[in-house]
Order: sequence, then C-alpha cells, then structure tokens
Amino acid sequence: MDTWVATIHRAALAARSVPKALRYTITVLLVALTVSVQVAFEGTMVDRYPFLIFIPVVFVCGTLFDRGNGFLATVLSAAACAYFLLPTRHSLDVVETGDQAALILFIVIGFAISFVVEALHNGLAALAAEKEEARDTVRDRDLLLNELAHRTRNDFANVVTLLNLQSRSANPEAREALASAAERVQTIARVHRRLELHNDRVVVDTRAYIGELCADLRLSRLAMRPIALDCEVESHSISLEKAVPLGLIINESVTNASKHAFPEQRQGHITVHFQRVGLQYRLTIADNGVGSETVTNGGIGNRLMGMLAAQLNGDLSFEPMSPGMAVVVVIPVKTEK
Repeated sequence: MDTWVATIHRAALAARSVPKALRYTITVLLVALTVSVQVAFEGTMVDRYPFLIFIPVVFVCGTLFDRGNGFLATVLSAAACAYFLLPTRHSLDVVETGDQAALILFIVIGFAISFVVEALHNGLAALAAEKEEARDTVRDRDLLLNELAHRTRNDFANVVTLLNLQSRSANPEAREALASAAERVQTIARVHRRLELHNDRVVVDTRAYIGELCADLRLSRLAMRPIALDCEVESHSISLEKAVPLGLIINESVTNASKHAFPEQRQGHITVHFQRVGLQYRLTIADNGVGSETVTNGGIGNRLMGMLAAQLNGDLSFEPMSPGMAVVVVIPVKTEK
C-alpha cells in the first residue's frame, strides 16, 4: 500500500470515529465556506465555472467521512450553486439549458465520486484486515515451528542421554560405538536448532549450522588433541533433507580424521569448506594427516558417508593430498524428484 494512500486511509478511519451528527455538521460548514469563497470571487474565472470548486469538497467529505456525507455535500453544493451563483440569483429555478445540463452532470459526478471513494475505503479496510490476518497466520506458524523444534530437540536430548547412560556399563568397543551414535543424534538435533521459514519453506542456513557443528566437534573430539579445525562456509539456505546428511558427513569425516589421520597425538589441521559452484554444492573436509589411512581405517563411517551422499543424489570421493586426504561431496542445488 502506497504511503500516501495509507495516510489517507488512517485519516479516514480517525474521522469516521467522530459522531455522525458532527460529521454532517462539518459537511454543511465546508459547503457554506466554499459558497462564501465563491461569492467573494464573483466575476472571476471561478465564477464562470461555479461547480468546479465544489468537487474537492465532495471528494473530501466522501473520503474523510462516508458516502452519505458525499451525497449531502453534492446536493447542498448543487442547491447553493443554483441559488447563489447561477443567473437566476436567489432562486432554485435553473432556466438555461446549459446550466441544467451542468447541474445534472455535477450531481452525477458527485454521487460517482462518493461511491468510488467509499468503495476504495472499504477495499483498503479489507486489505488492511487481510494483511493483519496474514501477519497473525505467520506468527502462529512461527510459534508452531518453534514448538515443534523445541519438542524435537528435547526428544533428541533424551536419546543422547540414554545412549550415554548405556555406554557407561558397556565394554570399550561398545562404549565407542554408543558414543559415536550419540554424536550422530546430536548432529541431527543441531539441524532443528537452526530451522527457519523462508518463502513458506523450512530451511537451514549453512553458515550458522555448519559453524555450530564445527564448534561442537572442537569441544567433543578435538579438545584434548593438538588438532585445529577451521570452518570456511558460505551462507546458503538448504532444505532439512539436505542439512541432515551434510551434517552427518561432516561429523563422520572429522571423527575419522581425528581417529586415524593423526596417530600418536600428532599435531594437525582439518578444514571444512562448503561453497556453491554453479548448480552444485561442494563440501570438502581436508586434513594434513597420514593420508590413505583415513580411508582404509574409516570402516562404518565411510560406508555411512557413501549412503548419505547417495541419499543426496551426490558424489562422494576421497582425494589424496600432500600431505593428507580430502573427503569431497558434490550435490546438486536442486534435487530432482
């Protein structure tokens, strides 16, 4: 809605809250004031076209008040012109044919202005009500999304707690498996902390989500290791279906690198890089560790990454570096259904 139209609409709403008797009184006074101005300029160009000066009065009364005031302003203006300004002064008889036609045309125009302005006002009022209803709908939808995300996070937290409790009474091998499962669940939970609504779609911002994931991996996997983890991620809105597999791939890659690429407390560096290249997203997790051992010893983690890449209709590859190894995942921006 244009600013000036919205301003007029708000002014009309305020004016229409005035008591009806006062509105009609103001209409009569406006017509009387216009007649006084017209008489004061008698003999000028204004006097030659007496009906013209009353059209703004009709428009103002119809806009600020309602069409009833517009009709009243039209009738009073026509009567005032006939009585005070047409050749047969001080009489309502209109003798000349041209004046009669002009009087009829003025009444038709005045009534039309009143109808149109009233319809415009009602349309603006309906539009304002629809916009308010739309805002309420968006607020309700946001509340429902936040409530769903909150409950989902709580459910994930309960699962992680159960896995951690179970790992305390397990043997070392089972304890490691349960800890890895807990981390995977936490990775999925992070997605639900970052859910956003964009153009009626539930999406996740890659920079915020992957950045948070890297921060958590530094604390959980690398806190006691001399391994740096850098995160270079572009900001893109991706769907929930893409965010979960991508997060799990990052989790598995960093976990595998921390376990196998840097033996015997070796210092190292891991970089997570995510960018869009044309019609594809490219995720690279690179380390400067011992290289091929990351792939050969990855086990279930590498198989899981292959399944996740296939789920994304993407390609997973392991590229040797000097030194180290890079896990590269390329997926289409738009997944064909």
